[in-house]
Amino acid sequence: MTAPVSMRSRALVGFTDEWMRRSMETVFQEKGYQVTRTGSGKEALRLARRGGFEVIMLDERLEQLSAVDVTIALRDDPLFDHATPIVIVSSAHSSLPSRTTAYAAGAWEYCHQPVDVDGLFLKLTTFLRARRELAEHQAKSLMDPSSGLYTEFGLQQLAEQLEARAVRNHEAIACLAFASEPTASESAGSDTDSTAFHDLANAVRGQARRSDVVGKKGDAQLALLAPDTDAAGARLLVARLQRELDLSRKGGRGSGVRLRAGICAVSDLAAANIDLQELVERAGNALAHVVTQSTPESVVSFDDLPA
Repeated sequence: MTAPVSMRSRALVGFTDEWMRRSMETVFQEKGYQVTRTGSGKEALRLARRGGFEVIMLDERLEQLSAVDVTIALRDDPLFDHATPIVIVSSAHSSLPSRTTAYAAGAWEYCHQPVDVDGLFLKLTTFLRARRELAEHQAKSLMDPSSGLYTEFGLQQLAEQLEARAVRNHEAIACLAFASEPTASESAGSDTDSTAFHDLANAVRGQARRSDVVGKKGDAQLALLAPDTDAAGARLLVARLQRELDLSRKGGRGSGVRLRAGICAVSDLAAANIDLQELVERAGNALAHVVTQSTPESVVSFDDLPA
């Protein structure tokens, strides 16, 4: 028997049959996982793209999208964490072509019912050990290879340099946190979340100055550190970004994207008596308010949040 994993570990379980969904949910919970379950291939794809899962287990005969189709879509999605093991389960003893198709799609493991639970979790233990070692390595990298943006570690390292200069020179500095969502005109069921993030990342890179630092926060957010920029300048940057996104859509070069932004800026970092990391957190809080409160404004400053 394998040792339980951390309770922070999450598994996505997608099975057409309700009994199998509940059965596999129980198995994963006994191993220490938090479980999200679904019977829809489209829903499984949407959830998987959100990220945060250590393991994805899919029924070969999922409704709407098959497990192979879901796996191919994830394999071809540059924003998906490709270190996430995907297990496809067949309802019967598999033929060689079915197994080969699953592996070609990007599955890490292909098994049949009844599932050899102990054997499967021994393999998952090995997969997840490698995944965590990769994550530890990437956590020390400055750049995110999939997006070409700075990692959170890279942001932190460069923030220390920007903070030292801003304090020394009594400069203004701003932090902007960005997220995007497809506009109402986007068709349902398309790969809009991934496309919207790509469009946002490209627009931010295009509008940022050479002195700005742009990094990836989590799976679908960006942070921009803007030296010598006050709150008014930060709002002007947001306006330029939305115009760029609108022009890209009209020119057929991008999807319809509604920009969401949180801002925190000070006119003199030394006098403000706040470190840059706190500025980043406050911008993130402002962005969270925009997203969770469904406010009509597309940009909110931390200073405007309710006490």
